[in-house]
Amino acid sequence: MISKLIEIITGKDDLERVAAKENMELLDQYLKTRKILIPRKPKRFLDADSFTQDELLELIEQETTDLANNAFEPWILDVDGKMRLPAFSGQKKLQTFSAEISQKLDKVFSLGSAEVLLADIAKSLDVDFIDLNLYSQKSWEIAVRNNV
Repeated sequence: MISKLIEIITGKDDLERVAAKENMELLDQYLKTRKILIPRKPKRFLDADSFTQDELLELIEQETTDLANNAFEPWILDVDGKMRLPAFSGQKKLQTFSAEISQKLDKVFSLGSAEVLLADIAKSLDVDFIDLNLYSQKSWEIAVRNNV
């Protein structure tokens, strides 16, 4: 309750307040206890101009059902040859990402997500960076150390 009140006053959620301190050890410790949203890789990207609104809504609903019934595959972005895992502190931040990516790709897609501890998912992925709250007003890039 207090956390939500502080978010309303400051405009920052709990994870953003910790990240804003720019103390990687503190952020790392906090991320071991705080679940984040990882977007699910969309199965299809649709050209919105080629469908009526009803057809588009039907396709998106079908895609959403398909996503719910398949194994989770995180959406890893390849940006300039670097593999980047977007991660979000809340649903609003995930929606900002979805809208921005949709505009950049000029496509629409169904976007699902999983709520996980970062350590649980990061150890099983081959990524160079984790982008916390990508495309939000403030975002953070976290380099991932590969233990090779």
